[in-house]
Amino acid sequence: MKHLLGVAMGLAAVVVGFGTAQAQMVGQIVGKEAPEIQAQYWLNAPALTLAALRGRVVVVEFWATWCGPCRQSIPHLVELDKQYRPRGVVIIGLTDEPKATVEPFARQMQMTYAVGGGSSSSREYGVRGIPRVFVVDPSGQVVWEGHPMGGLDQAIEEQLKKMPPAAVADETTPAAILDRVGEEIAKENYAAAAEWLDKVPETNRDAGVKRRVEGYRAALAKAAAKSLAQAERHVKDGAWYEASVALETAARIAPRSEAAKRAEARLAELMADEKARPVIEQGREAAAAQTLADLDGRADQMEPGEILKALDDVVSQWPDTKAGRDAAARAEKMRAEEP
Repeated sequence: MKHLLGVAMGLAAVVVGFGTAQAQMVGQIVGKEAPEIQAQYWLNAPALTLAALRGRVVVVEFWATWCGPCRQSIPHLVELDKQYRPRGVVIIGLTDEPKATVEPFARQMQMTYAVGGGSSSSREYGVRGIPRVFVVDPSGQVVWEGHPMGGLDQAIEEQLKKMPPAAVADETTPAAILDRVGEEIAKENYAAAAEWLDKVPETNRDAGVKRRVEGYRAALAKAAAKSLAQAERHVKDGAWYEASVALETAARIAPRSEAAKRAEARLAELMADEKARPVIEQGREAAAAQTLADLDGRADQMEPGEILKALDDVVSQWPDTKAGRDAAARAEKMRAEEP
């Protein structure tokens, strides 16, 4: 969606949601199979694909935080999400912007529907101006294209009357996401559970959702305390790198817990120790290099968006390592080469 940024300088072109510029585009993709969507990260929902949503009416919107008409459309989309989610409709907003920009904006605007960021899917949809929205019917075909404020409600209603969605579980609801959190905790995949817990929308939480969120946070805090205790055993054995991994895990899975605070403080102490620090740094270099090598080994089986996410994960986890710097350079190059 990088080519959309140029539209910011001519906002009038973006505002023409009901005018000539966008009207000329209407219908170019209508009647064809909807291109698959992709995003590097997701808010308010697990990772979504149109293939997994077959049998349901899906609304795909392209937008950006800097776009005034997009901001004006958000409350309407939130209302549509509230109205049609119980009837099986899934609303997805896609932007090319980074999580650091989108996440606080989505929270401020109380966006309840699924948001995918770092997405380049607008190219496949031929988008030249935003906001732009597409309605995909249960068979996976684009049946309507236009502005979020210009007939979207009627387009959704028409599809629901024509072809009612199949009765399938809504994996984007807080309850479904929390079910996944519980599954990951049961398997002791605490890092994955913490990631899923972060996907529960902060807005419109009923009492039951709030209780479940607090319960799972308590469970993750307990797991963080166990990881902290494990770290101390590693320190006692002189296994400083293993101790650092356990401390980082404790801090990551329960960031607001007392155990996480103690883990961060303990890790700072180890990094200040002249004997421990070189061992920890060497271990990090080895782990980062192995992760990057594993990624290279399976890259030919991955989509570009998946590769970018994996590179970003290496950078996020090991920013000060050689592999982390190499991953950052490769990710930057891939983004620069995007059409």
